[in-house]
Amino acid sequence: MIKKRFIAGATCKQCQKQDVIRWCKDSDSDHEWTECVSCGHREDRPNEVMAAEHPETKEDNDMVQIVTFKR
Repeated sequence: MIKKRFIAGATCKQCQKQDVIRWCKDSDSDHEWTECVSCGHREDRPNEVMAAEHPETKEDNDMVQIVTFKR
């Protein structure tokens, strides 16, 4: 059985129309994809999740600053 759900606010990469993309999942094979109901553009969901690149953080986070307020 294939489940289909529209993705609110999504824009098709091919025809650039908004609110025409739906997410589909085949419950028998767990295959997932998105498709445009307007132009028929289809993209399969990637098998691997790509790791997000994060900026390097400084390891000097132990520094404490003292702020004095005048009364």
